[in-house]
Amino acid sequence: MAQQIIYVGNVANDGTGDPIRTCFVKVNQNFTEIYSRDAVGSNLDLSHNTISSTNTNGNIELNPAGVGRVVVQDDAMIINISKTPASSIGAIGDKRGMIAWNSNYIYICTANYDGSTAIWRRAEIATW
Repeated sequence: MAQQIIYVGNVANDGTGDPIRTCFVKVNQNFTEIYSRDAVGSNLDLSHNTISSTNTNGNIELNPAGVGRVVVQDDAMIINISKTPASSIGAIGDKRGMIAWNSNYIYICTANYDGSTAIWRRAEIATW
């Protein structure tokens, strides 16, 4: 449904705007459409500055179309990693390009998980 616009007339109280009942029918239709959708039409919860997955173990992926890119406008980005690779072979779901780290190492996934090949490489974090 397209947004329902309430016609308010040319000047206040000139009698040319939508009747009050028509106005609230449009308001209700607009809100019904908004509330019938999940956040961004998906399994996401938007709360203040946080985007969370509402399904258990759900990923949140940012996939731009065509040659588009995900751009972070700032001079720093913080990524909290809750899990580093258990072994150099990795696990189901590990893909080339993934990055993880802990206080000692940075881990880089160099290939998609196949169950037998070492796909994670690590580099020691130098102390400053």
